[in-house]
Amino acid sequence: MASDLTRTAEKYRQELKSMADALPFKKIDLAEFRRKNYEPGKVRQARVFTPPDPNMQAIGRFLIERGTVDLLTPDQTLSLFKEMHWCAQQVRSMSRQRLNGARQWHKSVVRARTLISRIEAAEEELFIANRRLVVSCIKPYFWIGQVWLADFLQEGSKALSNAIRKFDFTRGTPFYVYAQKAVQNRLRNFFRDHVRSGSIGVRPSRDMITIKEIITAWEKEHGKEPPNEVLTKLTGLPEARVAKLRPFIHQWDNVPAPLVSLDAMFGENGTNLYDLVEDTDAEEASHSAQRSEIWSAIDRLPPRAKFIMRLRFIDGRTLEETGKLLELTRARIKQIQDDSLRKLRQMLRRGVKNPKM
Repeated sequence: MASDLTRTAEKYRQELKSMADALPFKKIDLAEFRRKNYEPGKVRQARVFTPPDPNMQAIGRFLIERGTVDLLTPDQTLSLFKEMHWCAQQVRSMSRQRLNGARQWHKSVVRARTLISRIEAAEEELFIANRRLVVSCIKPYFWIGQVWLADFLQEGSKALSNAIRKFDFTRGTPFYVYAQKAVQNRLRNFFRDHVRSGSIGVRPSRDMITIKEIITAWEKEHGKEPPNEVLTKLTGLPEARVAKLRPFIHQWDNVPAPLVSLDAMFGENGTNLYDLVEDTDAEEASHSAQRSEIWSAIDRLPPRAKFIMRLRFIDGRTLEETGKLLELTRARIKQIQDDSLRKLRQMLRRGVKNPKM
Protein backbone atom coordinates (compact mmCIF):
# COMPACT_ATOMS: atom_id res chain seq x y z
CA MET A 1 0.00 0.00 0.00
CA ALA A 2 2.79 2.38 0.93
CA SER A 3 4.61 1.65 -2.32
CA ASP A 4 1.44 2.42 -4.28
CA LEU A 5 1.12 5.78 -2.53
CA THR A 6 4.76 6.51 -3.25
CA ARG A 7 4.33 5.74 -6.96
CA THR A 8 1.20 7.91 -7.10
CA ALA A 9 2.99 10.80 -5.40
CA GLU A 10 5.91 10.46 -7.80
CA LYS A 11 3.54 10.46 -10.77
CA TYR A 12 1.96 13.72 -9.57
CA ARG A 13 5.38 15.22 -8.90
CA GLN A 14 6.59 14.37 -12.41
CA GLU A 15 3.41 15.80 -13.92
CA LEU A 16 3.90 19.05 -12.03
CA LYS A 17 7.54 19.22 -13.09
CA SER A 18 6.57 18.62 -16.75
CA MET A 19 4.04 21.45 -16.62
CA ALA A 20 6.65 23.80 -15.19
CA ASP A 21 9.29 22.81 -17.76
CA ALA A 22 6.82 23.28 -20.64
CA LEU A 23 6.09 26.92 -19.77
CA PRO A 24 7.34 29.10 -22.68
CA PHE A 25 7.81 32.27 -20.62
CA LYS A 26 11.10 33.65 -19.38
CA LYS A 27 11.44 34.01 -15.62
CA ILE A 28 10.39 37.49 -14.46
CA ASP A 29 10.45 38.14 -10.72
CA LEU A 30 8.75 41.30 -9.49
CA ALA A 31 8.71 42.46 -5.88
CA GLU A 32 4.91 42.39 -5.85
CA PHE A 33 4.97 38.73 -6.95
CA ARG A 34 6.69 37.87 -3.68
CA ARG A 35 3.96 39.37 -1.51
CA LYS A 36 2.09 36.63 0.33
CA ASN A 37 -1.46 37.62 -0.56
CA TYR A 38 -0.75 39.10 -4.00
CA GLU A 39 -2.80 37.94 -6.95
CA PRO A 40 -3.10 39.89 -10.22
CA GLY A 41 -6.50 40.86 -11.50
CA LYS A 42 -8.17 39.22 -14.48
CA VAL A 43 -8.97 41.15 -17.65
CA ARG A 44 -11.67 39.36 -19.60
CA GLN A 45 -13.74 41.29 -22.10
CA ALA A 46 -17.16 40.16 -23.28
CA ARG A 47 -16.87 38.81 -26.81
CA VAL A 48 -19.20 39.55 -29.67
CA PHE A 49 -19.71 36.59 -31.97
CA THR A 50 -20.65 37.24 -35.59
CA PRO A 51 -21.88 34.41 -37.83
CA PRO A 52 -19.54 33.99 -40.84
CA ASP A 53 -20.83 34.90 -44.28
CA PRO A 54 -20.23 32.24 -46.97
CA ASN A 55 -18.90 34.98 -49.27
CA MET A 56 -16.56 36.40 -46.62
CA GLN A 57 -12.86 36.59 -47.53
CA ALA A 58 -10.02 35.16 -45.44
CA ILE A 59 -9.30 38.40 -43.56
CA GLY A 60 -12.94 38.85 -42.58
CA ARG A 61 -13.14 35.30 -41.22
CA PHE A 62 -9.86 35.77 -39.40
CA LEU A 63 -11.13 38.88 -37.58
CA ILE A 64 -14.35 37.29 -36.32
CA GLU A 65 -13.03 33.85 -35.33
CA ARG A 66 -13.48 33.20 -31.59
CA GLY A 67 -15.33 36.50 -31.21
CA THR A 68 -14.31 40.15 -31.26
CA VAL A 69 -13.34 42.46 -28.39
CA ASP A 70 -12.31 46.09 -27.94
CA LEU A 71 -8.70 47.20 -28.09
CA LEU A 72 -6.88 46.84 -24.79
CA THR A 73 -5.65 49.85 -22.86
CA PRO A 74 -1.98 49.91 -21.77
CA ASP A 75 -3.03 49.15 -18.18
CA GLN A 76 -5.11 46.17 -19.28
CA THR A 77 -2.25 44.85 -21.38
CA LEU A 78 0.14 45.17 -18.44
CA SER A 79 -2.34 43.38 -16.14
CA LEU A 80 -2.60 40.46 -18.55
CA PHE A 81 1.19 40.04 -18.78
CA LYS A 82 1.48 40.25 -14.99
CA GLU A 83 -1.19 37.58 -14.66
CA MET A 84 0.60 35.23 -17.08
CA HIS A 85 4.03 35.62 -15.50
CA TRP A 86 2.71 35.45 -11.93
CA CYS A 87 0.91 32.19 -12.76
CA ALA A 88 4.05 30.84 -14.41
CA GLN A 89 6.10 31.73 -11.33
CA GLN A 90 3.60 29.97 -9.07
CA VAL A 91 3.75 26.78 -11.16
CA ARG A 92 7.55 26.79 -11.17
CA SER A 93 7.61 27.40 -7.42
CA MET A 94 5.24 24.49 -6.75
CA SER A 95 7.36 22.16 -8.91
CA ARG A 96 10.35 22.82 -6.62
CA GLN A 97 8.55 22.23 -3.32
CA ARG A 98 8.97 19.17 -1.16
CA LEU A 99 5.73 17.51 -0.13
CA ASN A 100 4.85 14.34 1.69
CA GLY A 101 2.06 12.17 0.44
CA ALA A 102 0.13 11.78 -2.76
CA ARG A 103 -2.76 13.94 -1.50
CA GLN A 104 -0.58 17.06 -1.21
CA TRP A 105 0.99 16.50 -4.63
CA HIS A 106 -2.47 16.00 -6.13
CA LYS A 107 -3.62 19.34 -4.69
CA SER A 108 -0.56 21.03 -6.19
CA VAL A 109 -1.24 19.49 -9.60
CA VAL A 110 -4.87 20.66 -9.54
CA ARG A 111 -3.70 24.15 -8.53
CA ALA A 112 -1.12 24.16 -11.35
CA ARG A 113 -3.74 23.14 -13.92
CA THR A 114 -5.91 26.05 -12.77
CA LEU A 115 -3.00 28.47 -13.13
CA ILE A 116 -2.14 27.19 -16.61
CA SER A 117 -5.79 27.63 -17.62
CA ARG A 118 -5.50 31.27 -16.49
CA ILE A 119 -2.32 31.67 -18.58
CA GLU A 120 -4.08 30.28 -21.66
CA ALA A 121 -7.08 32.56 -21.09
CA ALA A 122 -4.81 35.63 -20.76
CA GLU A 123 -2.90 34.65 -23.91
CA GLU A 124 -6.19 34.24 -25.75
CA GLU A 125 -7.34 37.67 -24.59
CA LEU A 126 -4.15 39.32 -25.84
CA PHE A 127 -4.30 37.48 -29.15
CA ILE A 128 -7.96 38.30 -29.88
CA ALA A 129 -7.46 41.97 -29.00
CA ASN A 130 -4.37 42.32 -31.23
CA ARG A 131 -5.52 40.49 -34.36
CA ARG A 132 -6.03 43.82 -36.13
CA LEU A 133 -2.27 44.30 -35.87
CA VAL A 134 -1.68 41.19 -38.00
CA VAL A 135 -4.07 42.44 -40.68
CA SER A 136 -2.38 45.85 -40.65
CA CYS A 137 1.02 44.21 -41.25
CA ILE A 138 -0.35 42.12 -44.12
CA LYS A 139 -1.73 45.12 -46.06
CA PRO A 140 1.44 45.57 -48.20
CA TYR A 141 0.93 41.99 -49.47
CA PHE A 142 -2.73 42.30 -50.54
CA TRP A 143 -1.68 42.47 -54.19
CA ILE A 144 -0.57 38.82 -54.26
CA GLY A 145 -4.21 37.67 -54.14
CA GLN A 146 -6.63 35.92 -51.81
CA VAL A 147 -5.05 32.49 -52.32
CA TRP A 148 -1.90 33.48 -50.44
CA LEU A 149 -3.51 35.71 -47.80
CA ALA A 150 -4.59 32.73 -45.68
CA ASP A 151 -0.95 31.60 -45.45
CA PHE A 152 0.17 35.12 -44.56
CA LEU A 153 -2.51 35.30 -41.85
CA GLN A 154 -1.30 32.00 -40.43
CA GLU A 155 2.32 33.20 -40.36
CA GLY A 156 1.26 36.50 -38.77
CA SER A 157 -0.76 34.64 -36.13
CA LYS A 158 2.25 32.49 -35.25
CA ALA A 159 4.42 35.59 -34.93
CA LEU A 160 1.85 37.31 -32.68
CA SER A 161 1.52 34.24 -30.43
CA ASN A 162 5.30 33.98 -30.17
CA ALA A 163 5.56 37.70 -29.38
CA ILE A 164 3.05 37.31 -26.53
CA ARG A 165 5.19 34.56 -25.00
CA LYS A 166 8.56 36.26 -25.51
CA PHE A 167 7.61 39.84 -24.56
CA ASP A 168 9.34 41.29 -21.48
CA PHE A 169 6.90 43.82 -20.05
CA THR A 170 9.42 45.08 -17.48
CA ARG A 171 11.53 46.90 -20.10
CA GLY A 172 8.95 49.59 -20.76
CA THR A 173 8.53 48.91 -24.50
CA PRO A 174 4.88 49.04 -25.62
CA PHE A 175 3.67 45.58 -26.58
CA TYR A 176 2.11 46.91 -29.80
CA VAL A 177 5.52 48.11 -31.04
CA TYR A 178 7.24 44.82 -30.12
CA ALA A 179 4.52 42.66 -31.69
CA GLN A 180 4.39 44.77 -34.86
CA LYS A 181 8.13 44.32 -35.47
CA ALA A 182 7.87 40.57 -34.79
CA VAL A 183 4.97 40.12 -37.23
CA GLN A 184 6.55 42.29 -39.94
CA ASN A 185 9.86 40.42 -39.75
CA ARG A 186 8.19 37.03 -40.00
CA LEU A 187 5.99 38.07 -42.92
CA ARG A 188 8.97 39.60 -44.72
CA ASN A 189 10.99 36.39 -44.37
CA PHE A 190 7.99 34.28 -45.42
CA PHE A 191 7.45 36.41 -48.52
CA ARG A 192 11.13 36.49 -49.44
CA ASP A 193 11.55 32.70 -49.14
CA HIS A 194 8.55 32.00 -51.36
CA VAL A 195 9.59 34.53 -53.98
CA ARG A 196 13.05 32.99 -54.16
CA SER A 197 11.60 29.51 -54.47
CA GLY A 198 9.31 30.70 -57.26
CA SER A 199 6.09 29.91 -55.38
CA ILE A 200 4.97 33.54 -55.53
CA GLY A 201 5.34 35.22 -58.89
CA VAL A 202 5.79 38.99 -58.87
CA ARG A 203 3.79 40.49 -61.74
CA PRO A 204 3.38 44.26 -61.37
CA SER A 205 0.43 45.86 -63.13
CA ARG A 206 0.77 48.38 -65.96
CA ASP A 207 -0.21 51.20 -63.58
CA MET A 208 2.51 50.14 -61.13
CA ILE A 209 5.13 50.15 -63.89
CA THR A 210 4.02 53.60 -65.07
CA ILE A 211 4.12 55.08 -61.57
CA LYS A 212 7.50 53.45 -60.87
CA GLU A 213 9.05 54.95 -64.02
CA ILE A 214 7.81 58.42 -63.09
CA ILE A 215 9.06 58.08 -59.50
CA THR A 216 12.51 56.99 -60.72
CA ALA A 217 12.80 59.89 -63.17
CA TRP A 218 11.56 62.40 -60.58
CA GLU A 219 14.05 61.14 -57.97
CA LYS A 220 16.96 61.59 -60.40
CA GLU A 221 15.93 65.18 -61.08
CA HIS A 222 14.72 66.35 -57.66
CA GLY A 223 16.42 63.95 -55.24
CA LYS A 224 13.18 62.78 -53.63
CA GLU A 225 9.95 60.99 -54.49
CA PRO A 226 7.10 63.07 -55.94
CA PRO A 227 3.91 63.60 -53.91
CA ASN A 228 0.70 61.83 -54.88
CA GLU A 229 -0.70 64.99 -56.44
CA VAL A 230 2.16 65.16 -58.94
CA LEU A 231 1.82 61.46 -59.81
CA THR A 232 -1.90 61.95 -60.35
CA LYS A 233 -1.29 64.75 -62.86
CA LEU A 234 1.50 62.92 -64.70
CA THR A 235 -0.24 59.53 -64.93
CA GLY A 236 -3.86 60.62 -65.26
CA LEU A 237 -4.85 58.06 -62.61
CA PRO A 238 -7.17 58.91 -59.70
CA GLU A 239 -5.31 60.04 -56.58
CA ALA A 240 -6.93 57.24 -54.54
CA ARG A 241 -5.53 54.71 -57.03
CA VAL A 242 -2.03 56.22 -56.80
CA ALA A 243 -2.13 56.24 -52.99
CA LYS A 244 -3.20 52.57 -53.00
CA LEU A 245 -0.48 51.43 -55.41
CA ARG A 246 2.49 53.24 -53.82
CA PRO A 247 2.92 50.75 -50.93
CA PHE A 248 2.81 47.88 -53.43
CA ILE A 249 5.50 49.57 -55.54
CA HIS A 250 7.77 49.92 -52.51
CA GLN A 251 7.18 46.24 -51.72
CA TRP A 252 7.96 45.37 -55.34
CA ASP A 253 11.26 47.28 -55.04
CA ASN A 254 12.21 45.18 -52.01
CA VAL A 255 11.67 41.84 -53.71
CA PRO A 256 15.01 39.96 -53.84
CA ALA A 257 16.52 39.47 -57.26
CA PRO A 258 16.03 35.99 -58.73
CA LEU A 259 18.89 33.53 -58.46
CA VAL A 260 21.15 33.29 -61.50
CA SER A 261 23.10 30.19 -62.45
CA LEU A 262 26.87 30.48 -62.75
CA ASP A 263 26.50 28.79 -66.14
CA ALA A 264 24.24 31.56 -67.48
CA MET A 265 25.62 32.89 -70.78
CA PHE A 266 26.21 36.61 -71.40
CA GLY A 267 27.13 38.48 -74.54
CA GLU A 268 27.84 37.22 -78.04
CA ASN A 269 31.17 35.57 -77.22
CA GLY A 270 29.58 32.91 -75.00
CA THR A 271 30.99 34.16 -71.70
CA ASN A 272 29.24 32.71 -68.65
CA LEU A 273 28.70 34.25 -65.22
CA TYR A 274 31.41 32.08 -63.65
CA ASP A 275 34.05 33.62 -65.93
CA LEU A 276 32.89 37.11 -64.96
CA VAL A 277 33.00 36.61 -61.18
CA GLU A 278 36.01 34.30 -60.99
CA ASP A 279 38.85 35.66 -58.87
CA THR A 280 41.89 34.97 -61.02
CA ASP A 281 44.27 36.15 -58.29
CA ALA A 282 43.10 33.51 -55.83
CA GLU A 283 44.83 30.16 -55.60
CA GLU A 284 42.88 27.05 -56.45
CA ALA A 285 41.41 25.28 -53.46
CA SER A 286 43.35 22.11 -54.26
CA HIS A 287 46.61 24.06 -53.97
CA SER A 288 45.77 26.04 -50.82
CA ALA A 289 44.35 23.28 -48.66
CA GLN A 290 43.15 19.75 -48.96
CA ARG A 291 39.72 18.74 -47.69
CA SER A 292 41.26 17.13 -44.62
CA GLU A 293 43.01 20.38 -43.74
CA ILE A 294 39.76 22.33 -44.03
CA TRP A 295 37.88 20.06 -41.64
CA SER A 296 40.87 19.90 -39.36
CA ALA A 297 40.63 23.69 -39.17
CA ILE A 298 36.89 23.46 -38.46
CA ASP A 299 37.65 21.13 -35.54
CA ARG A 300 39.65 23.98 -33.96
CA LEU A 301 36.56 26.22 -33.85
CA PRO A 302 34.54 26.58 -30.64
CA PRO A 303 31.98 23.78 -30.12
CA ARG A 304 28.91 25.81 -31.11
CA ALA A 305 30.51 27.22 -34.26
CA LYS A 306 31.79 23.76 -35.24
CA PHE A 307 28.32 22.27 -34.71
CA ILE A 308 26.70 24.97 -36.85
CA MET A 309 29.23 24.43 -39.66
CA ARG A 310 28.53 20.69 -39.69
CA LEU A 311 24.75 21.22 -39.67
CA ARG A 312 24.91 23.74 -42.51
CA PHE A 313 27.57 22.20 -44.80
CA ILE A 314 27.41 18.45 -44.05
CA ASP A 315 23.78 17.84 -43.05
CA GLY A 316 22.51 20.54 -45.41
CA ARG A 317 20.25 22.16 -42.81
CA THR A 318 18.73 25.55 -43.57
CA LEU A 319 19.31 28.60 -41.38
CA GLU A 320 15.83 28.23 -39.93
CA GLU A 321 16.25 24.52 -39.13
CA THR A 322 19.63 25.15 -37.51
CA GLY A 323 18.18 28.03 -35.50
CA LYS A 324 15.37 25.82 -34.16
CA LEU A 325 17.85 23.15 -33.06
CA LEU A 326 19.98 25.69 -31.17
CA GLU A 327 17.09 28.00 -30.15
CA LEU A 328 18.69 30.92 -31.97
CA THR A 329 17.38 33.29 -34.65
CA ARG A 330 18.22 32.88 -38.33
CA ALA A 331 20.16 36.14 -38.21
CA ARG A 332 22.31 34.90 -35.30
CA ILE A 333 23.05 31.59 -37.05
CA LYS A 334 24.05 33.49 -40.22
CA GLN A 335 26.30 35.77 -38.14
CA ILE A 336 28.08 32.85 -36.45
CA GLN A 337 28.45 31.05 -39.79
CA ASP A 338 29.96 34.06 -41.57
CA ASP A 339 32.29 34.76 -38.66
CA SER A 340 33.45 31.12 -38.65
CA LEU A 341 34.07 31.15 -42.42
CA ARG A 342 36.11 34.33 -42.08
CA LYS A 343 38.27 32.76 -39.36
CA LEU A 344 38.70 29.57 -41.38
CA ARG A 345 40.00 31.59 -44.33
CA GLN A 346 42.49 33.30 -42.02
CA MET A 347 43.62 29.96 -40.59
CA LEU A 348 44.14 28.41 -44.04
CA ARG A 349 45.84 31.52 -45.44
CA ARG A 350 48.18 32.23 -42.52
CA GLY A 351 48.49 28.82 -40.99
CA VAL A 352 47.04 30.00 -37.66
CA LYS A 353 46.49 27.05 -35.39
CA ASN A 354 44.26 28.68 -32.76
CA PRO A 355 42.07 31.53 -34.06
CA LYS A 356 41.06 34.27 -31.70
CA MET A 357 37.35 33.74 -31.08
